[in-house]
Amino acid sequence: MTLEPPTDRRKRRTHTAVLDAAQVLFLREGYRGTTIDMLAAEADVAVSSIYANFREGKADVYAALAWRIATLHADAMSAPIGSESTPRDEVAAVYDRYVAFHRENPLALRILALTDVDVSESELATTAKARIDDVLGGLIESFAAAVRLVGCDVEPHALVMVSWAAVNGAYSLFQRRIVDETTLEAMLGIARADLLSHVGDDHEA
Repeated sequence: MTLEPPTDRRKRRTHTAVLDAAQVLFLREGYRGTTIDMLAAEADVAVSSIYANFREGKADVYAALAWRIATLHADAMSAPIGSESTPRDEVAAVYDRYVAFHRENPLALRILALTDVDVSESELATTAKARIDDVLGGLIESFAAAVRLVGCDVEPHALVMVSWAAVNGAYSLFQRRIVDETTLEAMLGIARADLLSHVGDDHEA
């Protein structure tokens, strides 16, 4: 059992349908509130088909969905930026992509941390956690390299982590309905301005 979709076309369709269903149900009902029967109904597959693709059931589905979201995250953050952009534009674009990814994937903050699954429930979750940590670590280092290239008046890695944490915190507050959308956008704008205030041609790494 692996995190990647199966090579067999029929199994791959089932795998994809179950993960699509899980993304809907985990967001709407929560992990604990979602049952295998609900997943099967939403995906329009048999319960036995879920277990044929995900041996440990719901925990393996969660792990595979987390890995799919992590790979989407990496792709979104790694897409090339226009050749006319300056290094400072690239830093701003990376920040904007991080914000956009979480806007479009409200489940990502929770599921990438494998918050709802104890790794003892699923060998696949243990594998997913290690691989997701590697992906996120690589994204942070790539962002820090972009900051370092343009020049920075503070430690680049720390600046990236502060910006990353600011975005995560803002979205977490929004998802818990502690702040409204207007306040969320204001918080994200402040975090962006703070990031860019530390980078530029007149700053040295």
